[in-house]
Amino acid sequence: MTGRIIVGPVLGFRGSKEGRWYTSALLVLADNATPPQLTFTVGGFQANAVAVLLKTFAGSYVWRLDWWVAQTNSEQIVTYAVNNGTAYQYLVPELNKPLRICYGSCFGVHTLQDVNKLRNKNAMWKVLARVHQEKPYHLFFLGGDQVYSDQVWEMVPALRNWLSKKLKKRVQAPFTPEMEQEVASFYFNLYTRMWSQKQPAAILSQIPTLMMWDDHDIFDGWGSYVPEQQECPVFKGIYYQAREHFRLFQLQTNTDGVIGELALLGKSGYTFAHRMGDLALVALDLRSERTQNQVTSPESWDSLQTWLDEAIREKLLPDGTPQKACKHLLVLSGIPVVNADLTLLETALNIRPGQQRMEDDLKDQWLSRAHQQERLRLIRGLLKFSQESGCRVTLVSGDAHVAFTGFIQSEPEANTGAEPLVINQLTSSAMVNLPPPTLVVYMMEKLLAGKVEVLDQGITARLLKFPGTNRRIIGARNWLSLTLDEQPSIHAEWYVEGEEKPFAKVIPPINVK
Repeated sequence: MTGRIIVGPVLGFRGSKEGRWYTSALLVLADNATPPQLTFTVGGFQANAVAVLLKTFAGSYVWRLDWWVAQTNSEQIVTYAVNNGTAYQYLVPELNKPLRICYGSCFGVHTLQDVNKLRNKNAMWKVLARVHQEKPYHLFFLGGDQVYSDQVWEMVPALRNWLSKKLKKRVQAPFTPEMEQEVASFYFNLYTRMWSQKQPAAILSQIPTLMMWDDHDIFDGWGSYVPEQQECPVFKGIYYQAREHFRLFQLQTNTDGVIGELALLGKSGYTFAHRMGDLALVALDLRSERTQNQVTSPESWDSLQTWLDEAIREKLLPDGTPQKACKHLLVLSGIPVVNADLTLLETALNIRPGQQRMEDDLKDQWLSRAHQQERLRLIRGLLKFSQESGCRVTLVSGDAHVAFTGFIQSEPEANTGAEPLVINQLTSSAMVNLPPPTLVVYMMEKLLAGKVEVLDQGITARLLKFPGTNRRIIGARNWLSLTLDEQPSIHAEWYVEGEEKPFAKVIPPINVK
């Protein structure tokens, strides 16, 4: 006899290698340590997944079930069930053929008061479910703020008591065993509560996921606090619990080591990368190594560059066979690299420090003065890689609670006759959280969105109008669809609350002459 399922199955993508498509499923069971049995069927073949116990907590057991399916020359439907219960299905793509990917971010709200402001909280999950039924997706990228942990300060009694002390005593106070237990319970219960909701649970059981965290998966503004707070025992204790539960529920692992066949890059974070035929993916961890003056460590940037050189460029493999260059590289950056300069909006709205929730976002954004050199390093590195490899680079981001499309352009040197280098950015958020106030969206559109930013000599960035519209900013909840065709081009579609048809943009590959 096995325990009651509290959460799951939540599908995870573990990579592809030598024609095998690796998948996992996360389950949280209650009151029984007996391993669950997951049976899957594809093309008349039936087999069982391997169960791995990841964690036990307060009478609950967290399991990961691992299996793989051989890709063929046709798309395959995989049917699976846990303990002979409900049957679920997902798609395995055709070998070396284009994928369909959906992307979303910001799946909760900051405070309990914000919940009351939401109308039809999971409306965009329902839209995603409808579109998935019509044109099923192979992968679901979740780009940050999968859960909102800001309420940890309100819901954990030991932390409320800590907050009542003066700053000097707070930064010196230990992270007590009582705090550790209460904070661990908070994060565990937060994930189980969020992912057992009907609409998200249905999608998470049908589309294998790839997830990367952002600040709200820890708590609002993590990494942008002054050093004495960032390094104090209580902050570090909370971060450790947030990290453990992110690793458990989002990456489906209980170690800092390997994530299936995905390449884990960097010094101490969770930046990961993977190549699938003509498409490569890099998900940047912008939180694990963040400080007020750093987004990601130099070691992590170097590790990323090494991976790009090894995994994506055209070259001869050790066995003498040629490796073709990728056609598209998707770089997931939870914080948009191209954005309206919100520091100007702060001045326009006369936002005073400590008075607005936006203050944390201003410190966090790539455009913050403290991060501009690191941002330029990222942009110049991606432009150089694109030029040398012939691979089109596209940034995918969230966080902003609006949708927009960014455009980075590097002009060629004079008299070379070369075409400008271009990086597109596709920003989609929030799927659940509230959009900014109408006045803020209006001012972003009218005062800021049309400005051209000079990044460096010959390199500029700006926001583009959505094709066929006069709008650069979409101030409504949304999610993003990415479909590759045979060319291969990327067909991007933003599904927006209240809009009958999606906003669309096509990103072609670089034409190699």
